[in-house]
Amino acid sequence: MNTGTAATRAAAAEAWTPVLRSAGADGRVLGGQILGVAHEIASNGLRGPLTDPGRDAEAKARLAGSLFGGKVDDRVVALLQALVRGRWSKPVDLVSALHDLGIEAVLVGSAADQSISSVEQEVFAVSKALDSDPELRQALEPSRTTRTEDRVRLARRLFAPHLSEAAMDLVTWCVRHEAEGGVPRNLRRVAELAAGLQNRTIADVVTAVPMTTDQEARLRELLGRRLGTEVELNTEVDPAVVGGVKVSVRDLVIDSTVRSSVAELRTALVG
Repeated sequence: MNTGTAATRAAAAEAWTPVLRSAGADGRVLGGQILGVAHEIASNGLRGPLTDPGRDAEAKARLAGSLFGGKVDDRVVALLQALVRGRWSKPVDLVSALHDLGIEAVLVGSAADQSISSVEQEVFAVSKALDSDPELRQALEPSRTTRTEDRVRLARRLFAPHLSEAAMDLVTWCVRHEAEGGVPRNLRRVAELAAGLQNRTIADVVTAVPMTTDQEARLRELLGRRLGTEVELNTEVDPAVVGGVKVSVRDLVIDSTVRSSVAELRTALVG
């Protein structure tokens, strides 16, 4: 990342960290507001005016205050003002910084009142729902035929009755934010961040038949020793693997399935 953007983010984060820590469980609300501010800035053409390097830093801070003062918590306004006083290599970097700070605040606030595990599971449940329903997944993905807020309303109608406010704020961000991998990748990113705050790692496990409770416990223990954290298994049964197990953790892939062995043999014979 560019020095200007990196320096601005680092300075703002340093000032924000004690504020977020002292906020306790209120961090969840602050995080939701930060994500809302990021959306307003991105969707209303405010990135340019708030990051213009030719504009006086205090003038940008006053603009931020006039736009959001009284609409969100004063702590969120102060954070935004600290951000716009800095320099940015690209206007979009401001929005990206707000996204990261907002997600962090929701999760840290959830950790403060011991609800972060529930929030993680709720986000993960939405991810599973999309995995099992391709039509729903497509309906929530960016499209030329649907507006972002229509997709957000659909997500709220379907999931809000079953989710906490914190989890719904995060799911809303996942639907609004366009990124490679789409909504499923955003949901996974949030779940991994939540797991990380609990010193846990999510491991994807594919087997031909369901593992027993003892097998899952042994696998968690083995992976935990290797990774140095507690491990949460995201299991999937795929008869096509024939036998063995495939484990994916971050950039680590352990594949002992028959399908993998057959593919390697075929490659060796052809090559």
